[in-house]
Amino acid sequence: MKGISNRAIVALALTAAMGVGIPAAAYASSPAPSTTTTTPSANFLAAQKALEAQLASRVTRLQHLNADVTGASTLSANTSATLQARLSTEESSINSLVAKVPTDTTYAELDADRAAMLKDNRVFAVMSPQVFEMIEASVVAGQVTTMQGNESTLQSEVASLTGLVGYQNALNHYNNYVARISNWSTKIVTTENVVLAQSPQGYPGNTRIFVNENRQILDANIALAYASYDASIIGLAAGGYTGS
Repeated sequence: MKGISNRAIVALALTAAMGVGIPAAAYASSPAPSTTTTTPSANFLAAQKALEAQLASRVTRLQHLNADVTGASTLSANTSATLQARLSTEESSINSLVAKVPTDTTYAELDADRAAMLKDNRVFAVMSPQVFEMIEASVVAGQVTTMQGNESTLQSEVASLTGLVGYQNALNHYNNYVARISNWSTKIVTTENVVLAQSPQGYPGNTRIFVNENRQILDANIALAYASYDASIIGLAAGGYTGS
């Protein structure tokens, strides 16, 4: 060995032969592994907190949506059960992310959790309009059913005017009434089916579908308002009204 005299080598050999322990310092050794932990950067912590806030807002929205569905008496039992099941699935997904995100330590983990929050759920982009439009469509469907039930009464009122001045006016409004209700008795069912068929995986394409079906619901409400006007004119005509 370089740098060690023959005398030192002999001394080491004798020490070993006598069973005397050699101090650890006499041997070269690797430094102990570092136990220092890396403190997350301020930017990372800010991104983490932002994601936590986004998740919290979705938890709140899902709770509200679930309350809307369970409180909507106009929804059919099957539709209500379907929507509640979807909301429950999304609540489980979002709550699992709520628990995970605070433990994330890398941007890759945050990115993966953010993607899961959005692509797997679409709480605001899909579930919200789906719940709102299904409830509104069910209200329209209920009104259509009620107004269909009134057709025989209106028809009798019109028949009672036969030969009187207001008969033709009442008949015209009755025909309009029946046509409007018949039209929307079919179209509102189509709207319900289209809206309920949407899923998070259909985003962003189904945004256009939600917009179109919302317009359909608006048109339905306008048509029902006109039908109500038709019914009121028939009632007036039975009382002698001859206007339009």
